[in-house]
Amino acid sequence: MAESAPLVALDTNVVVRYLTRDDPVLAGKARAIMRAARAGETTLLLDPVALSEVVFVLSSVYRRSNAAISDALLSMLKHDWILVPDKPRYLHALRLFAATIPHFGDACICAASLESCEGKLYSFDRALSSVPGIHRSERPFK
Repeated sequence: MAESAPLVALDTNVVVRYLTRDDPVLAGKARAIMRAARAGETTLLLDPVALSEVVFVLSSVYRRSNAAISDALLSMLKHDWILVPDKPRYLHALRLFAATIPHFGDACICAASLESCEGKLYSFDRALSSVPGIHRSERPFK
């Protein structure tokens, strides 16, 4: 990433078109944006909310599997020319989403809990008790 490269926010639709390539014109524009970032001409900022929207669109509209979504996004986000606030947490969430947790929001909460709270999590979702390292409770921890 070049020091002088401008930081530009990346919208959900650009990521979706880049990954799906379902619209040739918009996919070409998305690829050009990614090429410019790869070349150091710009740095891309992907907000975690936009990342969540990408996951939602790919799963609900495009019917992609959790594993396919995770693989595509992990491959894209590994580059240093795409910035995501708390990037390691969201990469962890994508891996949880692919392996054990069916909803990306839950995967994000579990990743945060595992990284910052020793796995302690207040939740009424009993299924989250099966996530390795998560200590779910419906009552205050003592």
